[in-house]
Amino acid sequence: MTPGGPGALRAAAVALALVLVLALAGCAVVEPPSREDDGDEAPAEAPEPDRDADSEAGMAAVQRLLADARAASDNGDNDRAGALLERALRIRPDSAVLWHNLAIVRYREAAYEQAADLAGRSLSHAGDNRELKARNWQVIAASRQMLGDEDGAARARERARGLQEAGGD
Repeated sequence: MTPGGPGALRAAAVALALVLVLALAGCAVVEPPSREDDGDEAPAEAPEPDRDADSEAGMAAVQRLLADARAASDNGDNDRAGALLERALRIRPDSAVLWHNLAIVRYREAAYEQAADLAGRSLSHAGDNRELKARNWQVIAASRQMLGDEDGAARARERARGLQEAGGD
């Protein structure tokens, strides 16, 4: 094999994917969702129903489920972490953080297409949260890399880099 040949490129791509996986491992559960940093609560054309009565109980339940998902993830129990995050999403389907964390769990399960789709769903709810958007693009890049989509991975990495460097979309 010659230096810089196809084998070297593939090895570099695998090494990059492993670096991204290790970086994602530290992001298994980013942060508890809150109204302020979790993106838009409802579409602009539809007024949000009054959730004040249910809000406190719902947020407490989501935070408990998220904490339990973190513990399950830390113990390598991706099945349980995924199930807990799915339950939390039934309460807060607009939570960019929950969608992101579920994307990471699916990535760890080698469900790369689903991981990329879930990260995309998180992007749609991330509002102005540039850090979360960049993390989602990293998940998409790593997933596309593992699926053999070199061009898609490169585009996703560029989107992540743009968010990290310039604070743009």
